[in-house]
Amino acid sequence: MLRVEVKARKTDAGLIRALAETLRGRPEKARALRSMLANALLHPDARTAFDIFGSDLADEVFMGVLDQPRQRGWRAGDL
Repeated sequence: MLRVEVKARKTDAGLIRALAETLRGRPEKARALRSMLANALLHPDARTAFDIFGSDLADEVFMGVLDQPRQRGWRAGDL
């Protein structure tokens, strides 16, 4: 353990104490909290799957694209 001193607004003191308490003594919640804080503060430009695969195109553009039937009996070894 390491003692850390921070300067913060008076209104944030309770939040910072709760954060420290969670990181120090609640392993399950601490893992999730660390991950969330790291994503928000250390990697703010990290993109989500929606950012990568999402589209601004209208839904109508994709009509019929995924409605095609699957090929039955086809396997990669059959080529």
